[in-house]
Amino acid sequence: MTDADLSYVKNIYDYYTKHSTVVYFIDPVPLDEIRKIIPLGDRSYRSFLICGAGGKRYGFCYFSQFKEKPAFRISVEVTIYLEPCCVGKGIGHQALKLLEPYIYKGGFSNAVALISAENMASIQLFEKCGYTCCAEIKDVAEKFGKKLTLKMYQKLFQ
Repeated sequence: MTDADLSYVKNIYDYYTKHSTVVYFIDPVPLDEIRKIIPLGDRSYRSFLICGAGGKRYGFCYFSQFKEKPAFRISVEVTIYLEPCCVGKGIGHQALKLLEPYIYKGGFSNAVALISAENMASIQLFEKCGYTCCAEIKDVAEKFGKKLTLKMYQKLFQ
């Protein structure tokens, strides 16, 4: 992914921000903030557009630093967002399977995904790909007037 792709990324984030609880932004995020979230040109952390035949874009995915403290250097956070019309078609599964070799070859031994408990599509995706729920934080966020539970899924690479 390049800087030129970030307006596309922002459009997807904006859709989920306005219409769902799968992303915990309350208001659309400025493009400058998106630049801080998405790793571009980083040798350790990677980002990709998810494209099909002819370059049709289906979404984006990336893995980023899990926490800033140095001891967490062995772990990454995995993120996948698809165009709403692409959910449930196996595209996320393919994207996750393509990300994992980059994670492993990058020397990381742990991948985590933070998922809203209401986001059953993502929960099913990560479970299908061998991730297990390792934590649940009840009522940790609030959006659209309701409290939200956050689940953490984890996969260890040996």
